[in-house]
Amino acid sequence: MCSKSSLAVCVAATAFAHHALAADTPAAPACAQYEKTLTRAELSFKNVPICARINPELWGLRKELAEHGIGFTATSYNGYTYDVLGHNEKPQVYNGQNPSYNTSVNLYLTYDLTRIGFANDAQLTLSGNWVDSTYTPANPRVKTMSVFAINQSFFDHQLELEYGFIPGVRLFYGMALGGSASTAALGPSSVVPFQVGMSATEPTPTFNVIVRDPSLHFYNSTAVTRSVSPEGIQKDIDLNPSGFRLSVQDARALFINEAGYKQAASPTTNGMWLRAGAMYNSSEYTEFLSTRKSDNNYGVYLAETVQVSKPYGDARGWYLDSKIDYSPDSVNAINKAFQISAFNIGPFASRPADMAAVGLTKSYYSDDLRKATRAYGQESAPYTLAVTASYAARLIPGVYLISGLTYTKNPVFTPIHSDALLWQESLNFLF
Repeated sequence: MCSKSSLAVCVAATAFAHHALAADTPAAPACAQYEKTLTRAELSFKNVPICARINPELWGLRKELAEHGIGFTATSYNGYTYDVLGHNEKPQVYNGQNPSYNTSVNLYLTYDLTRIGFANDAQLTLSGNWVDSTYTPANPRVKTMSVFAINQSFFDHQLELEYGFIPGVRLFYGMALGGSASTAALGPSSVVPFQVGMSATEPTPTFNVIVRDPSLHFYNSTAVTRSVSPEGIQKDIDLNPSGFRLSVQDARALFINEAGYKQAASPTTNGMWLRAGAMYNSSEYTEFLSTRKSDNNYGVYLAETVQVSKPYGDARGWYLDSKIDYSPDSVNAINKAFQISAFNIGPFASRPADMAAVGLTKSYYSDDLRKATRAYGQESAPYTLAVTASYAARLIPGVYLISGLTYTKNPVFTPIHSDALLWQESLNFLF
């Protein structure tokens, strides 16, 4: 798992490492045999290929494990954020206001369950996650099990099941590529699906069913899971530090449905992912303008990621990524948002594994919350807007340096704060 401020790093590295492997190795190398050991649990993310990691053979360990049906990968993300306009303050009120550091280590183990009698291609994923940060509202500190789930498919992948403990963000929505760093000042709570209760950092017990048409392009994914605590992500972490709890106080069932269309890039087709989702949360939320409890919460989203150029006849080229989110403003601090991003995988012929990106995100604060804040004599921002430019460079296979600059208007809800210009660096290692 990666923190919100480094999420662009994780997803971008995944994308261009995958395409660089095809570009750099025309004949399948020996390390390609370990691809089947990579986790299949995280349906909304693409794995970084084994051959694109540091020391693909892991000094012989990977071969020994694979012979017993076991896969192992590890990642380390290390980030720095600072507002170069010099708005240092104590206490710090947004990520990067003072020099802010975050680091995470993620370990993944997979096991081929068909070796003990499970049907078809059943695979178990067990993942552990450690995150530390100097500014915890944006990057909560966790030491937790992050995935403990089984993935199993039937009828040539037309039916796929996922069951166990897993964060909802790893199954749905598809976090941004070019613009995800634009929310670095606010952290994961600034994303509308997380406001509605989708799990972001801690895993939640989940049963997910995916149905696909025979072409495997059209799909419908439906999950019953547990909401995070109505009091927010940090409260959920406090109540469930290990990640193994089935229930958390006041957190009830969350229902998610996403329908979409996926098409991989090929010499004759452009990459494309279109999706629309709806969420219904049966938990009780306190309304901002009354002492009443709302016995439900909901949200909807539309998103698309489309390849618009193909200079080399493969997955490299320009992509457009956009999202629109909505939820009721009576109980959600940020209740609507839109984002548009453009990113280029392999921007130079000599750098097929790099990525350049620009993005804009605008998130609107709840009118009801602003009225409640005004009643206490405080003025608040109506929205937060961020524009990001970033470049991710592969230094060597498995090592990525990502540099970014984000202009953020209204980095704080209240009191109204001067605009920020966040410089972001991240150094990432994938084993």
